[in-house]
Amino acid sequence: MPKPFRESKYLNESGSKTGNWYMNRIDYFQFYEYPKYKLHKMLSLVLGIIIFIISIKVMKANFLLSLPLYYASYVALLTFNLLRTRTCRYRGYFLYPNKIINFFKEIEVEVDLNDYDSVATLNDK
Repeated sequence: MPKPFRESKYLNESGSKTGNWYMNRIDYFQFYEYPKYKLHKMLSLVLGIIIFIISIKVMKANFLLSLPLYYASYVALLTFNLLRTRTCRYRGYFLYPNKIINFFKEIEVEVDLNDYDSVATLNDK
């Protein structure tokens, strides 16, 4: 049975009473929207879905030819998720191009690491 509220001992470190966790600012960063943000967001979603559907059909013929298509679909859909949430890991993701991570780091939102949430995260580790 899920609890409707967090335990009181974790309220100061972990977020709101209803369970909205704050972003770990040591491992993740937020980035701004850029001029072609919406276009890239929609293209990554559409291309990810189309390439995934094509890769399923290609897999019936040849499994090895479908692997690059699955990878392209993975990159497109993960890019869509990153653009949707506008948060990204500093260390990157599994088999995800560092070039895209570096682009997001260039438009990173500057954060004061001495605010309450970040200090709680640093003390927790």
